[in-house]
Amino acid sequence: MSDRFYSTITEILKGQQLSISGISRELTKHGYDYHRLIITGYLRALEDVGHVKREDVPPSKIYTTLQGKKDIYELISDKLEDVDREKRLQVAVYLLTNLLGRPCFKQELKMLAIPIPIPDSDVRRSKSESLDQIRSDITKIKIPHSDPAYELVKNEPPIQEAIEILIEMLRERVNLEGLKVAQKTLEEVG
Repeated sequence: MSDRFYSTITEILKGQQLSISGISRELTKHGYDYHRLIITGYLRALEDVGHVKREDVPPSKIYTTLQGKKDIYELISDKLEDVDREKRLQVAVYLLTNLLGRPCFKQELKMLAIPIPIPDSDVRRSKSESLDQIRSDITKIKIPHSDPAYELVKNEPPIQEAIEILIEMLRERVNLEGLKVAQKTLEEVG
């Protein structure tokens, strides 16, 4: 099963608890018509690796996602809230294009809570001839065929803001205990 199927299941379960029947109905709405036994096996595998939690509520088994497993879009979106509104589009495009090694699509910017981008002197629509191939190579999320892609054309990219976001993301994900010096107050220093 594809990464897109996994993303669809986690999106369906985000913030709610559903039985296998409920999950099956939601998957059908998303274009997946798998037998309930296959869905059950997939959910049990996700439970085994710690991505979902199962509760027995006779006669059903209820599944929910475990909190704390954010994707790259959620991580970046959280950090973009601290960036000036005027710079958010540029920082978002810069981060995505450099992290992913390709132009970023409107759908991805929507996932970062960036309003509909209006190309300007800093951000432009991509004119890459390989956009259709790039779209088909993306398997974790669905990019509409008509979705435009964007690139940064600014002479001075927002490197400082991007670095700050990446550092904060690393600090939250990596245990730095025992490596950092404890911060002291001014009274302790003086």
